Amino acid sequence: MYRRGAAKRDPNNKPVKKDVSDSDKYADLLVFGYACKLFRDDEKALYHEHGKHLIPWMGDKSIMIDRYDGRGHLHDLSEYDSGSWNTSYQLSEEEARIETLCDEERYLALHTDLLEEEARQ
Repeated sequence: MYRRGAAKRDPNNKPVKKDVSDSDKYADLLVFGYACKLFRDDEKALYHEHGKHLIPWMGDKSIMIDRYDGRGHLHDLSEYDSGSWNTSYQLSEEEARIETLCDEERYLALHTDLLEEEARQ
């Protein structure tokens, strides 16, 4: 709905307002829906409320997931463990200095009141 380029101007160099009809204004808007019937099923509601629809993830009864949960497709997470990723890469002195500066900025709000600092400046 945005126009590229400069806006049209009248002889006095003032922008010309274009009359926009409602149909032009909402030409790119598409809204649709589907009819839906709701049925009250107290027995099924209790079944879900108590988590009986959940299944154990990787056979671990302490981690219960829905059968449609994407985590059910993850079988080996050792690749993503903190100790197994990027262990051989060493930062250069310049990269370490930049990383330290980034960390200071990243965690600035933890030890500085940013609103007070902004008001002071």
